[in-house]
Amino acid sequence: MSIFGPKILEEHQSKYSGPVRLMQGWGYKYVSTGILTQSGGVVEDVWRPVLKKIGRTHKTWLILGLGCGTVAKMISARLSPTAITGVDIDPLMLDLGRRHFALEHIPGLTVIRGDASRFVARTRSKFDFILVDLYLGDKLPAFVYTAKFLDRLRALGRSVVFNHLFYDDSKRQAAGRLVAKVGKIFPRVELVRSLTNILIVARAKPEDNI
Repeated sequence: MSIFGPKILEEHQSKYSGPVRLMQGWGYKYVSTGILTQSGGVVEDVWRPVLKKIGRTHKTWLILGLGCGTVAKMISARLSPTAITGVDIDPLMLDLGRRHFALEHIPGLTVIRGDASRFVARTRSKFDFILVDLYLGDKLPAFVYTAKFLDRLRALGRSVVFNHLFYDDSKRQAAGRLVAKVGKIFPRVELVRSLTNILIVARAKPEDNI
């Protein structure tokens, strides 16, 4: 590895995420899409505060936007989940997760390759926690902002957490629009700032502190 920075281990072009690089940092690997880290590295730092705040042991989790499994690994290691279901549309991310991040060895994790909006529309399962981290590069799919998707999430989850970028005016404005829409559907909404992101914590019941 160069003394001047991380080393590129692999480069790919994803149909969904655009240019993807597997990087070797100082003692860890991570996956980047453009200037953003998609899995590994600072992804743990983004999610750690909210998992510490809301996480409970022995619960069921749905991760929409599994990536290479960074957040699933954190939940499995720290919160002894009953089960984790991870959904991701990008086969490249899942392949990198299997080859470099031990995705298939995360206890209790079921991996589903597919479109998150379709999964949410069709599943009959209910979850204690739903994490929505659906960035493809630096963009969220348009369906994330729709009442139809948000209504369905409320029906499926007791607590839903949305990860939204917050580092420039356009991202902050888009986050504000999502917060407003979430607030019309969920009775209780909290915001957690983490690095260049904002995490929107929505509760299906105002008194719920699972």
